[in-house]
Amino acid sequence: MMKLLVIVVSLFFRFAASQHCPLPTIAEIETVLPPLLIISDGDQSYSPNVTEGSVQYVCLAQGDTINTYEAIALIANFTRNPGESERTRILDMECSSGTWTGRTGSLDPPPASVVGVPPRTNCYRCREGFGGDTRCRECDSACNTGLERCTGSGSGDCCLVFLPNGDCSDDCSSSGVGYVASEDTDYKCICNLTCALGHSPNSNCTECIFNDICDISNPCLNGGECTSFSGMNNYTCNCTGTGYQGINCS
Repeated sequence: MMKLLVIVVSLFFRFAASQHCPLPTIAEIETVLPPLLIISDGDQSYSPNVTEGSVQYVCLAQGDTINTYEAIALIANFTRNPGESERTRILDMECSSGTWTGRTGSLDPPPASVVGVPPRTNCYRCREGFGGDTRCRECDSACNTGLERCTGSGSGDCCLVFLPNGDCSDDCSSSGVGYVASEDTDYKCICNLTCALGHSPNSNCTECIFNDICDISNPCLNGGECTSFSGMNNYTCNCTGTGYQGINCS
């Protein structure tokens, strides 16, 4: 119970310290649209409905933990009110204290140059006026490797990999000598040890250890006692006192 409490408290303080946002839901995009529509289309009542599957991200400014963002620019199809024709617009959203808001004056028809193009991820700001049509204010040149994510404008704000706890880092050294990150791992630090059949890396990624079948899957049923021997599938089951018999006390 105490261990669970510590984990919950730790996660709470991590979230409280970060307060950056995961990608917005359709409902969150719909919530930020009315104030932007008032500025672009006039002061009236709006009840927008965003078309499912229409959202395309143009710019993603990384938050300080995995899968969180400080700012984004996106293209979406939506109707301003029920019964009206659908329109397509680009807009900027910024995360403050864990909540998405729309950036004033950012709602515009999308430039053709960004429609259907993969999002920019080497950005620490996503605002109209930065980076031309992409709305991306680029990371410092020190962050020009990996996926080019950063959490600020300075050379010390690079986020090239994600540590096992989800925090941003500029390398995997703090995770251990055997950890690496690559495009194949979505730039998360993972253990890179190659182990023989029946073995796997230990928790520190420092050596390969034998996979004890009794610990992994315990093939002995109904309370039978499992004893393993060398070799991945070598074991015996002691069925004494269980009322069952056979190889697996079944």
